[in-house]
Order: sequence, then C-alpha cells, then structure tokens
Amino acid sequence: MKSHRIVTRLLSGLAVASLVSVASMTAATAGTPAVVVIVNSEQLFAQSKVGTSVRTQLQDQAAKLKAESAKAETSLRDEAKKLGEQRGLLKEEDFAKKVQAFQVKEEATQRSLQEKGQALQLGANAARAQVEAAVRPIFADILKAHGANILLDQSVVLAGGVDLDVTAEVIKALDAKITTLKVTPEKPKN
Repeated sequence: MKSHRIVTRLLSGLAVASLVSVASMTAATAGTPAVVVIVNSEQLFAQSKVGTSVRTQLQDQAAKLKAESAKAETSLRDEAKKLGEQRGLLKEEDFAKKVQAFQVKEEATQRSLQEKGQALQLGANAARAQVEAAVRPIFADILKAHGANILLDQSVVLAGGVDLDVTAEVIKALDAKITTLKVTPEKPKN
C-alpha cells in the first residue's frame, strides 16, 4: 500500500513537471496562437523503461521495509508478553526498570522504522527529480517537432486531444535516453 502511494506521488510529480513546462512555454510564447500537445504522465511512467525500473525498485524496497516492520512488531509483542509474565516474579522496582527499558527499545525501533520510511520517500523524490530532469529536454524537443507551444498532461484535459497525444514519442525518446535509475534511500538533511 505504501509503495502504491510512493508511485502515485512520483506520477503526480511528473504531472506537475509537465504543468510547469506548460507555464514556462506559454509565458515564452505569449501573443502567438496556442498549439497544444498532450502527454499522459501516468502512461509515461508506467510504460517507460526507467519508470518501470523505478517502480519495481520502490515496490521491492517498500516490501522489505514492511517485512522488517512486521518482524520488529512481532519481536516487540513477544518481548512484551514475556515481560508481562515476569511481573509477579520480580520486585516492583526491577519490573519498572525492565518496563522502562522495553519502552525505550520500542520507541527506538519505531523511530528507526520511521526514518527508513522517510529515507525511502526521499530516495523516491530524488529519483522523480532525475526522471523529470531527463524528460524536460524531451518535452522541449517534442514541442519543437510539432510546432507546439503548450504541453498539457492528460490529467488536465477534460475531453478530446486524442490526435494531440505525444506520449508514445516521449516514451520512445526517454527510453533512448535512460533505461534504469538506481533508487537509493536518502537520509534527511538536517
């Protein structure tokens, strides 16, 4: 589920990048008739080699993090159960020390898992930025090739535009430019 959210954020990022490109191109060509082309960023990400590479890596990394989280939860649950069984066997102050130590361990485990989740999200954002950087010049080339001055993401087009769709061309150019991208979790910068 978390990997799906990450992939959705990546796709949204591409859509935003497309809209930013549209805004800058529109501003540069003010006063000329609008010639529009459309790209489907979801399809671009789903069908391009680099998009598939990034998505697969993020899903794998998210699954590993989920498994690690489940294992930690099971371990903590077992430890809490054992601690509960010791309650009547230990002096009250000894039991309180063990409970406090357990709480510190539990908080540290949760913090570690949260940090890993954040690092994965930052790595996903960095991958998105690299894909956006690779696709921006392709968008400019596609605009020039079609004599267009506006590029819209399919998500903002309410109707029509099938004959204006350049997604296949963008995918082909992106695949020729970059096929894989290593997604590496990144620690937050303080």
